[in-house]
Amino acid sequence: MKDRIIESASKYINQYGVKRFTVDDIAKDLGISKKTIYKYFDSKNHLVSEFIRTSIEDNNNKTLEAVDKEDTLIGKINAALLSHHKYQMPLDILEDIEKYYPEDWERIQEQLNFKLNLMRDLVSEGIGSGKLKEDINIDVLILIMERSFRAILEYDFLVKSNLNINNAVKEIQKIILFGILKDEE
Repeated sequence: MKDRIIESASKYINQYGVKRFTVDDIAKDLGISKKTIYKYFDSKNHLVSEFIRTSIEDNNNKTLEAVDKEDTLIGKINAALLSHHKYQMPLDILEDIEKYYPEDWERIQEQLNFKLNLMRDLVSEGIGSGKLKEDINIDVLILIMERSFRAILEYDFLVKSNLNINNAVKEIQKIILFGILKDEE
């Protein structure tokens, strides 16, 4: 039942945001009483926090699975950087989480660190195997990526650029991995 409640919460959070959905919405959707929901979650805030925790855990697990399925280094890096959420979260919801749920926002920041550490490991592996240049300063690369990722979490930038998060990540990846020079340069 707990998973069904989170599943329903996901639908309403995506539709109304973390502040505007109600426990009544979920109860009506599932055909259960609010009392049943409160057996599993102390409050609406607890439910939102559990939704965020579940989403991050799912993304991390699916990211590792996606990386393991890839045969090439570029495929692994691509899989590591993209989101693999069971619960897709629109960007404006991330803004609300940052504003209203600071502890949960820290979890989202930890997820970014998880992806950056995975990237660090893949780059180290690529250097060790000779697939990447030996003179890459991994710390600088990770700093560039971390700052780039934080920038794309800014709602206004994505809206102005007509991008979603995964498309913005692909653009960052394209520039960092393949550069801006044409082949003949």
